[in-house]
Amino acid sequence: MEFYVNPYDGVPVYLQIIQLVRNGVALGTLHPGDQLPTVRELAVKLAVNPNTVAKAYRDLEREGMVETVSGKGTFVREGRVGVETERLEHMLEMLVIEARNAGLTIDNLIERLEKRRRRSTKERDQGGSS
Repeated sequence: MEFYVNPYDGVPVYLQIIQLVRNGVALGTLHPGDQLPTVRELAVKLAVNPNTVAKAYRDLEREGMVETVSGKGTFVREGRVGVETERLEHMLEMLVIEARNAGLTIDNLIERLEKRRRRSTKERDQGGSS
């Protein structure tokens, strides 16, 4: 997965990092067990203070999205349920509502999601993750 942030968009960088990880999991570019870059590696790559990356990783760990194994690194957690599942269910319901408002049927929405899934799988298979 490629990490990038925009220091000029008004959203704190640590929140952008959190959203990138969440999106990576949601889109299938990050999988349970995948290792994230080290704090130092990501800080250098993004040209940010290591404390910024560490804060993002701590918040992700608190959410249960990742786990840090001492001496080994930070990894996407297995089998996340509960609050995150509820949040995703809400997002799915909102997606269906927005799709209907845009004139799409559920079948149209499913077709678009399938296209996105195939694209994500292709990107992953081509080595699109960092």
